[in-house]
Amino acid sequence: MHRKSLAVVTQLFFAALGGRLGYSVSLPQRADGTPVMAGRIGWWRPAAAGVAVALVLLGALAAAIDNRFALPLPANAARAVLIVAGAAFIVRAVAPTRWTGFFKKIRSTRWARFDSWLYCPLFLLLGAALVAVALG
Repeated sequence: MHRKSLAVVTQLFFAALGGRLGYSVSLPQRADGTPVMAGRIGWWRPAAAGVAVALVLLGALAAAIDNRFALPLPANAARAVLIVAGAAFIVRAVAPTRWTGFFKKIRSTRWARFDSWLYCPLFLLLGAALVAVALG
């Protein structure tokens, strides 16, 4: 696994296990700084674990397509999963929403700055990389 990908996955597992580093910029925020999903804060740790596991599985699919190991899954199915996931990451980066994406409406919060300078470029690059690997 690439070092930067490993760092992201490690941070997500750290958060899922109770770590607080980065917590304040891990959820979108309203203009007043309160988390958008304040009523779902209890789901934050399991969701972080789920995202980490999903990223590891996407990495495994990419490695399998690159013939690093065999999967009990047709290559075309693995390619389709990578294309759909890559497209979803790209859409997440560029789709205009209130709190996320390069064209977000609320830009004044700490989350928004991290989203613009870190999360969106990461989603865009990861999405493009997954599509590129899938298309070979």
